[in-house]
Parts: sequence; structure tokens; C-alpha cells
Amino acid sequence: MAKTIQSFLLAFLPSALAALPGPSLCAQNEGAGPPAAAPRAQDPPPGDVGVLREFGAPGQPGGFRARFSRLGGGLVWLQATDHYRSIEAKGRAAHTPDDYLLLSSPGSWRASDGSADLALRLVGKSADTRFLPDLGTAPWTYTELPDGVVQFGLQSGTGLELVKTLRHGAGQRGFVLEIALRNLDTEPGGRIAFELLGVPLVNPAESTLIGNSSTAIAAPTEGEAVHVGPAAGRVQTLTTDLPRLSFAGTTNRFFGSFLYPRDPASAQALTGLYVDTAPNVADPDTQTNAHTATRMRYGLSLAVPERGAATVVGFGLYLGPKAYPVFATLAAPERFAPILDVDLNPPCCYIEVPGGRPMAKLLLQLLGWFHAVVGNWGVAIIMLTVLVRGLLAPLNFHMQKSMRAYSKRMAVLKPKLDELKERYSDDPKAYQQAMIQLQREHKLMPPIGGCLPIFLTMPIYIGLFTALRTAYELRQQPFMLWVTDLSRADQLFALPFWPHWLNLLPLVWIALYLFMVFRQPLTTDPQQRQMQQMTRYMPLLFGFMLYGYASALLVYMVTSMLWSLVEAAVTKKILGPVDPSVAAMTPTPM
Repeated sequence: MAKTIQSFLLAFLPSALAALPGPSLCAQNEGAGPPAAAPRAQDPPPGDVGVLREFGAPGQPGGFRARFSRLGGGLVWLQATDHYRSIEAKGRAAHTPDDYLLLSSPGSWRASDGSADLALRLVGKSADTRFLPDLGTAPWTYTELPDGVVQFGLQSGTGLELVKTLRHGAGQRGFVLEIALRNLDTEPGGRIAFELLGVPLVNPAESTLIGNSSTAIAAPTEGEAVHVGPAAGRVQTLTTDLPRLSFAGTTNRFFGSFLYPRDPASAQALTGLYVDTAPNVADPDTQTNAHTATRMRYGLSLAVPERGAATVVGFGLYLGPKAYPVFATLAAPERFAPILDVDLNPPCCYIEVPGGRPMAKLLLQLLGWFHAVVGNWGVAIIMLTVLVRGLLAPLNFHMQKSMRAYSKRMAVLKPKLDELKERYSDDPKAYQQAMIQLQREHKLMPPIGGCLPIFLTMPIYIGLFTALRTAYELRQQPFMLWVTDLSRADQLFALPFWPHWLNLLPLVWIALYLFMVFRQPLTTDPQQRQMQQMTRYMPLLFGFMLYGYASALLVYMVTSMLWSLVEAAVTKKILGPVDPSVAAMTPTPM
């Protein structure tokens, strides 16, 4: 039975996790009446290359390169100059702009009509904005300002002016965005309404990632965060306490794009949070498949001030890694913690695994401690594996000892069991009842903890599986030899055919597992023997499912399997070989 349970978990759990589109949905999938999709900005005319700006020094935390368009005053693309797109780019002595990580490229995401979609635009109907030109597609006036400041302005033609100012803040890993409504010469009173288009993050289709990590999230200062994943063809609404909004935005695997009010008046200006799914068609430039990324739209309403005055709202814009050590450097370190809670809450079979989030947090904390000692994340994972398996070793030894004692007592009753089997050869149900009665009379019951080690190590495995999906700390971190990035498959060398890379670690795990399984004797019970023979080949399916997964998890699995082999040899030397009658009760912990 324990072998059957283990095989079920091995075969079913990864496929269930892989089938999920991302974190569990904890918000409305569709609002009562969300706005339609935002209008697209037309491509700039030939020769109009827009505005290229650099913020901060390359290689320093919080540095960016960005291109803006005067059409809509929107963001065409954004690079993080403190991150590199690959290990090869990171290792170059002299860097070019192409070496830096592309965070966002809405200008290359196309609608079905081929038009571009730019971020940080203001969009809305003329009846709501009181502007004659379309906010999202009209040419805005660009003002060249020093010290990391970008400013765009647009006049309404009716005495109003909107001014967007973007100020770089390296210490906050992003910008301060101010939106000012100026009354040049019109009757005061009333309000204008529009939407601010958030900065969507590229979401490359990676074989190293199971599931989709693009999430839209909104978190109030008090209460639970709400979040949704991509939903093609729908505008989703995030319902939360807007006047008390802490932040709202979107993520990809390692990075976040979050907007947060800088004061209560700015929070009061928010009227809604809506989530688009992009791009409408696959984008080969960013390797983002169609309908796999989320983009937030922020509804805003500003009061028309007195003549000569202005209504100003301010927001912080975070564009950086999702990691506790990075958040700790910010002015409000706890602000973005809810997004890590969402990432570390493992979904299984469409229900949350009890204790999964605390387990994942604990594992990341332990890994951080070990890494601080040895300076290598792969070695830290090995140390964590040794710690977990070492703590479980006494329990596993006790279980093995109990099973052997049980098998010895079963040997004494074997003649009577054979007699019962012959007597009830035509009635299996009666034989089972008679056998149970005989065991009760002799106070002989199978050890109830036979599969306890597998159930105790399974939460560890689930926690690691979840934590390593989005662990920024492992991004582009080498282990040894050919394993140069623990967040990706180990990729020993390229293949001219599918699956395009030879990943050695999952093959090593399969080989070790099969070696251990075939060393164990088959049970003497015919029914259990048939089941045991079938489950011997389950690791082949399991290894295939995780073939392209992060090598960090495979380092844990290979290390754990090596421990199991050594532990089995030591146990056999001390207690003797396993009796075939209880062979099915000795599962291999992961």
C-alpha cells in the first residue's frame, strides 16, 4: 500500500501542478462591468525614434534604459541595467545595451490590427476626460529635463492640461509618477476620468518553468491580497479596498511591476483595478506567447481645480526583483511581501496545500543561511538535503526495524496463513476476513508508520518545488561544472532534435531510483507483487515531467536519492535484508 501511495504521488502531483495556469484565483474573474480593452497607440511615423533615456549608472541597483514615444506619451520598452539577459552577457568584459535585461516591451506587443500597445499612457473617452484629442493616441509634448526626469504634457483644447512627470528613484528601484490636471482657463468643478496603463512585464516561454508565473495582484494595507492569472479575451476586475490600497501590479517569474499611492489623496483618486491579458499575438522578440502575460489598468478620477491651480496625484512605481533581500533595501520593506506569499503558496489539484507557504518560506530561509556560510546555492541545497534526511534518519530506521520484527512474527504464522488460503481459495473476501481475525488473535498488525517517512519528506519536496519556481536568489547562480544556472535545467549540451538539450540531472535521478528499486525484493503476495512490478517504472514518467525543470530541484532529488542508497546499505548491514513479505511496506523517501 505504501508503494502504491508513493507511486500515485510521484505520478500525479507534478502533472497536477503543471496543469495549473498559475496561482489560484482569489478575486473576481470578471467585474460587473469593466471597461473595454484600452485603445492602441499607432506606430510613430517614419524617422520618429521617440525619446531614449538612461536612468542611473549601468551595473548599479535601480538603473534603467527606456524609450518613450510622444504618441500617447507612452513607454515603448524598458531595460534593467542592473541585470543581464544571460550568463554569457553578464560575463562580458565590456557591455553593450543588448546585454541588459529587457523588463518590458509593450511597443512590440501587437493587436490583431498590428498596432502597438504602449505603457504608462492615459486613456479614456472624450466625454469622461473633457479632452478633445484622444489621450492614448494624441501626440504629447515632451519636455527635456535633467536628473532622471521625464515629462509629457497634453492640452485639452477646452482650457485643461494634463502633465505626466516620471522621476527616477534608484533607491526605490523605480520611479515616482506624478499626474497633474491643470486648469488653464475653464470653469472649475466636476471631475475627469481616465485610466493609467501599467507597465506589463515580458513573460518568456521557458521550458524550465512549470505553470505560468504571470500574476496580477492588489493588496490593501489591511486584509488579504487578491490576485488573478492570465485570462484570454476577458478584462478581469480586482476588487479591494482602494482608499487603503498598499500596491497593485503584475509579475513575471522573477520581477514585479507595482504601483503604490504615495499619499491618501492619491489613493482616493483610484476608481478601479482592471487586468488585461497580453499579448494578443505571440511576440517572437520577447519570446512571450499569446495570452500569457497580465497588465494592470488603474482607473483614476481627478477634480477640476480652480483657474490657475492644479490637482496632483503621486504614485511610486517599483520595477525590480521579487525577493526579500531586495525588498529589505526599500523604505517600506514589508509593502510587497504579499506577492511573495502568493508565489510561495503551492497549488495542488486546485486546492491550497496546508502548510505549503510556511514550508516554502522556511526552506528559503534555511537555504539563505547555508548560502551565507558556503557562498554557493547548489552546495546550500545539498546541505539542506542532508539536514532534512538526517533528521528523518532515526524515524526511518525505527520503521525499518519494526517491519523486520513484523516479518519475523509473520513467518511463525505462515503455516496457518497457507492453510487459510487453501481453505478459502474460492472466496477471497472470506480469506481476507479470516486472515484479519487470525492477526487479531495473535495481536499482529502491520506497522502503521511504514509510509510515514514518505509523507514527512513530501511537504519538503512540495515546498522546494514551489519555492524554486520563482526564487530570484537562484537566477543565474552557478553550481559546479556544467550547471551554470540553478534556475534553469542543467543543459549539458545541445541536441539537434527535441528536447533540444541533454539535461543530465533528471537522467541521473531516474538511474539512481531504478537502481534502488530493482535492488529491493518483490513481495510474496501475488496482488501486491503485480502492483509493485508496475510501479517500478513510474520514475520514468516522473523524470520526463521534470526533465526541463530548474536544476536546483534536481540537485535536491539526486542528493536525497544518494542518501537513500547509503541509508539502505547501512540499515541492511545492521538489521539484515528486508523480508519479501514486507517489501511493499518500505517506500523510498524523496
